[in-house]
Amino acid sequence: MGLFNIFKKKKPWVRWYSTDPGVADLHPWYPSRKLHRPWRTKALKDQGARNSEERRCPWLKASRMWERMHHEMIGQENSEGPENYTHGVTCPATSKVMDSGYILPCPADIIIQTDGTGVNFQYITQKLFVNNSRYVKSHIPEQTDGMRETVSNKPTLDWTVKLELPWRVQAHPDVVFMQIPIAYHKEDRFTVPTGIADPAYSYEINLQLFWHKIEAGEYLLKAGTPLCQWVPMHRDFLTMRGWDVRVETANDWDRENNDIMEYQRRKNFLESTNLRERIDTQAKILSLNKNIERFN
Repeated sequence: MGLFNIFKKKKPWVRWYSTDPGVADLHPWYPSRKLHRPWRTKALKDQGARNSEERRCPWLKASRMWERMHHEMIGQENSEGPENYTHGVTCPATSKVMDSGYILPCPADIIIQTDGTGVNFQYITQKLFVNNSRYVKSHIPEQTDGMRETVSNKPTLDWTVKLELPWRVQAHPDVVFMQIPIAYHKEDRFTVPTGIADPAYSYEINLQLFWHKIEAGEYLLKAGTPLCQWVPMHRDFLTMRGWDVRVETANDWDRENNDIMEYQRRKNFLESTNLRERIDTQAKILSLNKNIERFN
C-alpha cells in the first residue's frame, strides 16, 4: 500500500478488550484529550481572563501594546516593562501531543511499599486478574541495568514494578502504538518506558513502572490512576521505507518563502491577532513554497 494511500482501502480500527468483566465498564481506555490536567485548566483560564480584560477595555490593550513596543524600540525589551506573552499551553505542538492517543488507567488499587534501601518493593492488592493470576510482578535489576537510569533523573528502585493487566488489543494490520509517559501530566511516583506496541504479534498488555519513591513508606495507586499514553501510528512510519528524504541547504524558493514569513511576523502587533489567525496564515505561506512541487 503506497504511503499516500494509508488507510484508503479500509478504515483504521482498534479494539481493546478486558479478560475480566467490569474493567471495560468502570476504567476503560479513554482519549488523551479528556485527561484532566489541573495546570492546563488554570493556564487556559488565566489566559482567557487576560484576553477578556483587553476585549472589555480596548484602551488597555492599546496602552500595553504601546508600552511593550516602546521598550523594544529603545532596547529595553528585557527590562522591567509590560509583559506580553501567550502561555505555552496554547502552543499547537504541546496541545497535539497532550491530545493524541489514549490513556490507560490503573484497573485496581495497589499499595507499593518500599523500605528505604532503593532495592526492592512489596505490594498489596485485593484483585487478581486473568485466571486468578498475580496482577503485580517484577523485573530483577539485571533486566533493566543501564536502562532504568536513562528514563528519569529521579532516584529509581533497582527492581521494576510489572503490571500484568487484563487488557488485550487488536488493531488494523497497519496500526502500531507508541507508548509514552503521559505528556505534561504530573506523576512523580513512577515513569513508564517509551516503546512501540505492535498488536500484530503481541496482544497482551503488560506495563513496567520504574518506581521513584524509594523512601520507606506505602504508596497507593488508586484504580483509575492514569498510567501511560498510547499514540497510534502507521507501521510504515517506523522504517520510512519508500520515503523521499532530502537534507540540503536552503535554495532561492526557501529564501523567498522565508521573507514572506518574516513579513507576516512583523506586519501586525502580536496583540492585534489571535493564535488561530497566525496559524492559518503561516500554513498558507508554507504552502506557497515552490519546493513542494519537487515532490509531486
